Amino acid sequence: MSSSFHILLVDDSPTDVLIIGRALRETNVPHRLTTFADGFSTLDYLRALSRDDSRIDETPDLILLDLNLPGIDGCEVLASIKSDEELKLIPVVMLTTSQREEDVAQAYRAGANTFIRKPDEYALYQELVKTLHRYWGLSALRPPRRLHA
Repeated sequence: MSSSFHILLVDDSPTDVLIIGRALRETNVPHRLTTFADGFSTLDYLRALSRDDSRIDETPDLILLDLNLPGIDGCEVLASIKSDEELKLIPVVMLTTSQREEDVAQAYRAGANTFIRKPDEYALYQELVKTLHRYWGLSALRPPRRLHA
């Protein structure tokens, strides 16, 4: 893996996007952050990447996906990602305010790698991004960027 941890953040809250970006910077996590505010744009972006081998390095190392999105919700986005032969290799963490059992179960059924409730305090966001980087960026072995690679 490169030294820069590429995170695709899908969240329609500009405040949450700013908080996560700030936490990444202030904790010195080497990262590249790509953001989308809706599921349609996210899927268009990811599908374009999966069809173009010259853009293989743009494939995110991790997707942070909110549950409540305009248009299509996070579970629908997740199901689309996990049903695509190339995209399903990308780890997806549901990062949302919900802690309803139904939402948790639905996300895991759709293929979420993890379900995390958004922190209530900024310091906890900092811990979260450090933990995500330590686990998904440094410890976990990542599958090949392409199945046919």
